[in-house]
Amino acid sequence: MRLYGNLDCEARWAGVALPAAVVQRISLYAALFAACAPDDGPHEIWVPAAIDPARLLAHAGWPAPVVHVAGAAAPAVDLAWADPQARSANDRSATLAIAETLGVALPGARVIHSLAELDAHLAAFTGPAWICKARWTAAGRDRARGAGPLLGELRTRITRMLARFGPLVFEPWLDRVADLGVCGEIAADGAIFVHEPHWQITDPRGGFLGIALTPDVDRAIAAPLIATARAAAERLAARTGYRGPFAIDAFVYRDGLRHALHPLCEINARHSFGWIARALAHRLGARRLGFGAAPPEATVLIAPGDDRVTAWCA
Repeated sequence: MRLYGNLDCEARWAGVALPAAVVQRISLYAALFAACAPDDGPHEIWVPAAIDPARLLAHAGWPAPVVHVAGAAAPAVDLAWADPQARSANDRSATLAIAETLGVALPGARVIHSLAELDAHLAAFTGPAWICKARWTAAGRDRARGAGPLLGELRTRITRMLARFGPLVFEPWLDRVADLGVCGEIAADGAIFVHEPHWQITDPRGGFLGIALTPDVDRAIAAPLIATARAAAERLAARTGYRGPFAIDAFVYRDGLRHALHPLCEINARHSFGWIARALAHRLGARRLGFGAAPPEATVLIAPGDDRVTAWCA
């Protein structure tokens, strides 16, 4: 099977160049996409940059893919990480519009077009902290977090972000308790299938560290999360015509003395690491996909190198 591991899709949609070290890292991660192929290979995969194939271990009995460099585009492929034409479906401002129609947008969330608009919005904003995000980005990149008015280096950073990315999405920064995700697919006929939710492992700033399929998400959280994912997918399909895999990011946050669910943080209209985690569960029985130092019982998927990039499942 021929695969297109275009994990640089968000940067292409945003019209920006990623640093060489980031391109190298995501090219290694892209090789994991072979787990999502419906058979055991052999597979060929096109990735953004050349990588050392010796770091891609035989994944517990299924062969590592043959890796090619894609350049600006891959040849005709059977399965892609992201449809290169899905730019509008992955726009965070479109996600916010869908969240507003569903009544699940965070209070104060909005699209910001200029510094003057952000200054005016912050003058009325009552939350303790906030974050501005580029409309196309991944893995916690291209965002700025602040508290109070826009001053000093933060003002300079957001000035540069507006110049580089155009309008940004503003959200209140909440006290997150847990991060979750839902994988699903919009079929060619418009039918929508949604998996059970999974846990996302993140650092304190929301940076992505891995996926956990166990323990099961409590039904009091899973049920509204699945319902929101299905409704969001319906609106995504109607607004953009998108068909294919998607993933919804969500989180539970502390609201005073109680916990509350924000069921629609982002829509990723593409494959995601949640899809890879589910594929590894099907192939190997693994229940966790991790990035960083592997525990003793783990299967190493990407051997660590000088760049400290690694991946494992257990």
